[in-house]
Amino acid sequence: MNIKQRTTATALRVTHLNSERTARSIRKCCIILLSALIFAGCSAPLALPSTTPHPPVIQATSTQQNTLALINGTLIDGNGLDPIPNAVLVIQGERIVAVGSKRDVKIPAGARVINLNGATILPGFINAHVHLSEQEKNLQAWAYGGVTTVRNEEIHSPEKLQELIALRNAAAQKPQNAHIISAGYMITAPNGYGELFVTSPDDARQKVFDELDTPGTDMIKISLEDGIAGQSNLPKLTNEEIAAIVSAAHERGTRVSAHVTQARYIKILVDAGVDDIAHIPYDIVPNEVWQAMVAKNIYMIPTFTVFRNYGAPIPTCVFNLRNFLKQGGKVALGNDYGGGHGEFELGIPMYELQQMSSAGMTPMQIIVASTKNAAFVLGIGGQVGTLERGKIADVLVVSASPLDNLKNLGAIRIVIHNGTIIRNENK
Repeated sequence: MNIKQRTTATALRVTHLNSERTARSIRKCCIILLSALIFAGCSAPLALPSTTPHPPVIQATSTQQNTLALINGTLIDGNGLDPIPNAVLVIQGERIVAVGSKRDVKIPAGARVINLNGATILPGFINAHVHLSEQEKNLQAWAYGGVTTVRNEEIHSPEKLQELIALRNAAAQKPQNAHIISAGYMITAPNGYGELFVTSPDDARQKVFDELDTPGTDMIKISLEDGIAGQSNLPKLTNEEIAAIVSAAHERGTRVSAHVTQARYIKILVDAGVDDIAHIPYDIVPNEVWQAMVAKNIYMIPTFTVFRNYGAPIPTCVFNLRNFLKQGGKVALGNDYGGGHGEFELGIPMYELQQMSSAGMTPMQIIVASTKNAAFVLGIGGQVGTLERGKIADVLVVSASPLDNLKNLGAIRIVIHNGTIIRNENK
């Protein structure tokens, strides 16, 4: 993915932003427990039509222009529709040019044909909440493991931002790397949880505009966090500052993601009109708050993995997600990779999928959350997330259907990214 081209003046804004950040090293996301647990997470804004966000553009410019046809597979397109048996998927260059059943799709003459012998075809998965994506080895591991797009949740220094920009610029020539969407610096009150401090509603608006004029920032991230590492009552954004941030971001066509871990702060963020909530709280959220969130079409990214790593009560998190789903809530996949200590999965985060299942999500709902919904949360739903004509060919092929058993997602046969086969174990 190439970042938006900016003028030379934007480089000065990076330095300006850095001068307002503390010199302290910001921990990657930490779980905040009432007693002393660490936690922090980040999600990014969504791009909506018209008065809401314009999506970041993924420039898929793979040099491979040959036509590829996958045949004799069962296709799950990511939209939640019934699987298509005996399906054909035709790719030319980096784009899908035809998809459907064998009787409806003609294979172009001269195409390279791969017989899948009954395997299952899916969109590439999307992890909507990660850290450390400025490390190329992580991007390669995600893509090889079937996660073809990730959203980076925080930038901690101009140096890290430059690393991220370089990787994004090279992505079109390196299909082995996952796409990156960046949430930039997390906005908070002075000495609060985050990197970019604001002191008033007017200052908040200007900081949003400055951030969005900085290369490497696709969306806005804010924090409403009470404490970290045993601290409590950390400074937090005021309601007026949050409203100013959301308004300014939406004026620029950018979505706003909100980090929160405690139930009492969700209503504030929902009332302000943020676009997604990062982290399912570890204490009980009232149903009327879930109802308001659903009414505003605000997505949830649960990140069970980081909660588990810090000893938060996973059954309570699962209970909250179950109630959110009962109200009609929409979920996107994210495990907060690198957001603190403990083990995180670099490929498809199966622990996340297992907890979604525990909350009552069907395998099809989980697949949609991991593909279509996650693409929407990242603001790139028009480009990836489903297997449809005209979209970028990010494709995952597994040996057996995950609708029968989610563990089948681990039996990867083929990964196609940007129209290029980057993993091929088809027998």
